[in-house]
Amino acid sequence: MRKLTRAEWEELDEQMSRTPPEPDSEGVPGEHLKLIALLNRFGFNPMSKQESMRLAKELLDESPISENGNLT
Repeated sequence: MRKLTRAEWEELDEQMSRTPPEPDSEGVPGEHLKLIALLNRFGFNPMSKQESMRLAKELLDESPISENGNLT
């Protein structure tokens, strides 16, 4: 799995802060779909809300790559 750039990591972190922890929990409707769309834009293809949450957490646990290609 490829690492995210710093900008992608920050955008994903911001979206995760708005996404309820459970796909069927109360909260702002559509945030899980926005998460899936964001991951798709980054080249990942989660097939469910649950998979998108798992994938996003894995990506955020990894250090992003800086704009010059080095790990930050």
